[in-house]
Amino acid sequence: MTDEAVTVYVKPGCPFAAKLRTKMTLARVPHRAVRFADDPEGAAAVRAHHPQGFEVSPTVVVGGRYLTNPSLREVREAMAAR
Repeated sequence: MTDEAVTVYVKPGCPFAAKLRTKMTLARVPHRAVRFADDPEGAAAVRAHHPQGFEVSPTVVVGGRYLTNPSLREVREAMAAR
Protein backbone atom coordinates (compact mmCIF):
# COMPACT_ATOMS: atom_id res chain seq x y z
CA MET A 1 0.00 0.00 0.00
CA THR A 2 1.34 3.40 -0.89
CA ASP A 3 1.01 6.70 0.91
CA GLU A 4 -1.54 7.69 -1.72
CA ALA A 5 -3.85 4.84 -0.75
CA VAL A 6 -5.52 7.00 1.90
CA THR A 7 -6.01 10.75 1.62
CA VAL A 8 -7.20 12.78 4.59
CA TYR A 9 -8.70 16.18 3.71
CA VAL A 10 -8.34 18.58 6.62
CA LYS A 11 -8.87 22.16 7.73
CA PRO A 12 -6.01 23.70 9.73
CA GLY A 13 -6.69 23.60 13.45
CA CYS A 14 -9.40 20.94 13.23
CA PRO A 15 -9.11 18.84 16.42
CA PHE A 16 -11.00 15.92 14.88
CA ALA A 17 -8.58 15.72 11.95
CA ALA A 18 -5.59 15.98 14.29
CA LYS A 19 -6.92 13.19 16.49
CA LEU A 20 -7.64 10.88 13.55
CA ARG A 21 -4.27 11.54 11.93
CA THR A 22 -2.48 10.82 15.21
CA LYS A 23 -4.33 7.52 15.56
CA MET A 24 -3.56 6.62 11.94
CA THR A 25 0.12 7.42 12.40
CA LEU A 26 0.38 5.41 15.62
CA ALA A 27 -1.40 2.50 13.94
CA ARG A 28 0.96 2.81 10.97
CA VAL A 29 -1.82 3.43 8.50
CA PRO A 30 -0.18 5.04 5.47
CA HIS A 31 -1.89 8.28 4.55
CA ARG A 32 -1.32 11.78 3.33
CA ALA A 33 -3.01 14.88 4.66
CA VAL A 34 -4.22 17.52 2.24
CA ARG A 35 -5.57 20.92 3.23
CA PHE A 36 -8.75 21.81 1.36
CA ALA A 37 -7.19 25.14 0.36
CA ASP A 38 -4.22 23.37 -1.25
CA ASP A 39 -6.30 21.10 -3.50
CA PRO A 40 -9.28 22.92 -5.07
CA GLU A 41 -10.14 19.92 -7.26
CA GLY A 42 -10.09 17.52 -4.30
CA ALA A 43 -12.08 19.97 -2.19
CA ALA A 44 -14.73 20.15 -4.92
CA ALA A 45 -14.93 16.35 -4.98
CA VAL A 46 -15.38 16.29 -1.19
CA ARG A 47 -18.16 18.90 -1.42
CA ALA A 48 -19.84 16.85 -4.16
CA HIS A 49 -19.94 13.79 -1.87
CA HIS A 50 -21.60 15.60 1.04
CA PRO A 51 -25.34 16.23 0.79
CA GLN A 52 -25.07 19.83 1.97
CA GLY A 53 -21.96 20.51 -0.11
CA PHE A 54 -19.68 21.15 2.86
CA GLU A 55 -15.94 20.63 3.25
CA VAL A 56 -16.11 18.41 6.33
CA SER A 57 -12.83 17.94 8.20
CA PRO A 58 -11.67 15.26 8.27
CA THR A 59 -12.90 13.56 5.14
CA VAL A 60 -10.96 10.42 4.28
CA VAL A 61 -10.81 9.00 0.77
CA VAL A 62 -10.00 5.31 0.44
CA GLY A 63 -10.08 3.83 -3.03
CA GLY A 64 -12.69 6.33 -4.23
CA ARG A 65 -14.86 5.92 -1.13
CA TYR A 66 -15.46 9.08 0.93
CA LEU A 67 -15.70 8.76 4.72
CA THR A 68 -16.88 11.74 6.75
CA ASN A 69 -15.19 12.14 10.15
CA PRO A 70 -14.53 8.39 10.38
CA SER A 71 -13.05 6.40 13.22
CA LEU A 72 -9.77 4.54 12.75
CA ARG A 73 -11.82 1.35 12.62
CA GLU A 74 -13.92 2.68 9.72
CA VAL A 75 -10.77 3.66 7.83
CA ARG A 76 -9.28 0.18 8.34
CA GLU A 77 -12.52 -1.47 7.22
CA ALA A 78 -12.60 0.66 4.06
CA MET A 79 -8.98 -0.22 3.36
CA ALA A 80 -9.73 -3.94 3.78
CA ALA A 81 -12.74 -3.68 1.45
CA ARG A 82 -10.74 -2.14 -1.41
